[in-house]
Amino acid sequence: MNFCDKLQKIRKENNITQEQLADKLNVSRQAVSKWESGTAYPDTEKLIQISKLFKVSLDELINDNVDMIKTINKKKINFMETFDMVFESIRKVFSMFFAMKFWEKIKFLLEMAFVILAIYLASALINSVILGIVRRIFAFLPYKAYNVIDYIMYTVLYVAWIIIGILFFIRILKVRYLDYYVIVKDDTIDKPVVEEPIKELKENRDTKVVIRDPKDSSLSFFKGIAKVIVFLFKCMCVIILAPIVIAFIALFMLLAISLAYLFSGIFFNGITLGILGTIIFTYLIIKFLYNVIFNQKINYSKMFIVFITSIALIGIGIGVSFTALNSFTTYDENTLEKHDTSIEIPMNDRLIIDDLINISDDKIVIDNDLSNIKFDITTYGKGNPIYHSHIVYNQSDDGSDSFEMVYIYIDNDELEIFKQMVEDLKNKKINTYEGYNNAYEINKIYISRNNLEKIKENYHKLED
Repeated sequence: MNFCDKLQKIRKENNITQEQLADKLNVSRQAVSKWESGTAYPDTEKLIQISKLFKVSLDELINDNVDMIKTINKKKINFMETFDMVFESIRKVFSMFFAMKFWEKIKFLLEMAFVILAIYLASALINSVILGIVRRIFAFLPYKAYNVIDYIMYTVLYVAWIIIGILFFIRILKVRYLDYYVIVKDDTIDKPVVEEPIKELKENRDTKVVIRDPKDSSLSFFKGIAKVIVFLFKCMCVIILAPIVIAFIALFMLLAISLAYLFSGIFFNGITLGILGTIIFTYLIIKFLYNVIFNQKINYSKMFIVFITSIALIGIGIGVSFTALNSFTTYDENTLEKHDTSIEIPMNDRLIIDDLINISDDKIVIDNDLSNIKFDITTYGKGNPIYHSHIVYNQSDDGSDSFEMVYIYIDNDELEIFKQMVEDLKNKKINTYEGYNNAYEINKIYISRNNLEKIKENYHKLED
């Protein structure tokens, strides 16, 4: 709402005629009429008198955004109105910046740069601490489950810090500068005019600089792209929302699993609390993004309470789990069940065996009577069988110069690994050897001299 409309509204609400207002301000009735029609604008002294007379703040009287903010809080978010307010704030920042003296501009830029740097460093430090704790807690999980949890926590923290950083930056900008410079639209002037700081407010340490700005000097071109920006912003929210929803579903799966083992020990109780807190936090982000996409009302006070609750549950869960870990024991490959096996790989002129070049000489047995390559291997754990896969690398388009890389691996049963992991946790034990993946160790390689040299030659050719 413009100043002329506000003045007319508050005058009528107080049952004062234009003549009565003119008498109180020592001006003519025609002057008041021009103010309310928007064809003229009162000077700073009269603005202060009006604010005191009607007991409203100067910001409420001349700041066009105040009523808009109140309206938005009472109804669903209209993004065009929100962006109008944002662009108005951008216009105000531009007007404020160009109204500053040279050293004031330098100070402003340095302060904003410092705020951005502080937010970045705080987010990096806190994220590294939280992620470090979470990674240590879930280090015993299978590789795939560990990566899912790590991705969920990274995404949640990343989105949270973007939101917190933007809100904090805007708050600092408003308190330090935007509240100090008051922009008023005055159609009666042709160029922006910067008035002296209001003397009456200096005594209350609430000094403000009034900038009179003609209507045609505003950054009107921003409004032309507002709809495009709204659309792109909502698309970005949808892109962010998609993986968070997937993570939200995955968290419920983890919660169901943890509830099944709720009475198996205090460690599982802590995990359950932590997962529950993460679910609430993730829901908060989903709810916020949903409200933004569909222009729904956002109750920030309730969101803050839910946010604090989720953080508290996550903290309690981590603390309980850490407490339980103090009573856990560890075991390594020396206590695992061992199985000896052997495999044989057919030799050909293109063959390369992964990591053969790094195997120590004492494990290589030369047997010139062998045409193929034989491996003696020890596996730890359940003793799943050893496999080897072949991948062909072409060095030329016609395939005339190609190599066949052989990888040796164990085909782990993820379900068996999970069962073993849970059983160990119930018994307060942690496997520290290669997680729960059944590892293997090559004891001996039996190969002819010619085959060994040929494989090494192929290895170096592939590297080149």
